[in-house]
Amino acid sequence: MSTVLKLVLCAFIFIRFFVQGDPIDELKQTYMNIVKECLTKYPVTSEEMEHMKNGTLSKSGQANCLLACAYRKTGMMDEAGMLSLEGVNKATGMYFSNNPEKMKKAEEFIEACKGVNEEEVNDDGDKGCTRAALIFRCTIEKAPGFDLI
Repeated sequence: MSTVLKLVLCAFIFIRFFVQGDPIDELKQTYMNIVKECLTKYPVTSEEMEHMKNGTLSKSGQANCLLACAYRKTGMMDEAGMLSLEGVNKATGMYFSNNPEKMKKAEEFIEACKGVNEEEVNDDGDKGCTRAALIFRCTIEKAPGFDLI
């Protein structure tokens, strides 16, 4: 699996956990293109990519901004740098509307991570980099409880 594809899977972990085993080539290609675009603005080192593949983030913050960029472009984060519950629900609905079980899991999982919007972050304003890291961490921490990994 290519490094970019692995990064896509980490960066869009919300989607990844709900599409295992499903034919999602178009979705993967769309997200791969988004991540490639964001990588031009927020390049990360191979070490940072390795951290992300392993479910952690480095302390440099560049990977956080890469995540924020990708989350925004997919509608998972709004312009104020907040997790967009509406955007995440819309994205999952597009791909799972014919699978009530996956939709229910997605909704419950999103509900479990919506608290990231209540966390106070003031180091990057509306860039959303710090909140993107919170979204990523919540996903890594909460996903096992939903039997999604």
